[in-house]
Amino acid sequence: MPKHRNTFTAAEYQALRVLVDHLRGAAKKDRELLRGGMRGMGFYISDYSRAEDRFVTSDLDRIVQEGKIRVE
Repeated sequence: MPKHRNTFTAAEYQALRVLVDHLRGAAKKDRELLRGGMRGMGFYISDYSRAEDRFVTSDLDRIVQEGKIRVE
């Protein structure tokens, strides 16, 4: 299992934004794949939010602004 990370490259952050954007309207089986892609990069929504189905790109931007994750 990949370790939980809080530092991402700009390219990884953009990829996370795409995955998070697709997560909201995806079917359940597709959400599993999308979250798996995020976890594969070391990003776990549960580290930052209790409700995975409500996590949106603005939440991702917010946790960057709050300094909870860094983009290099």
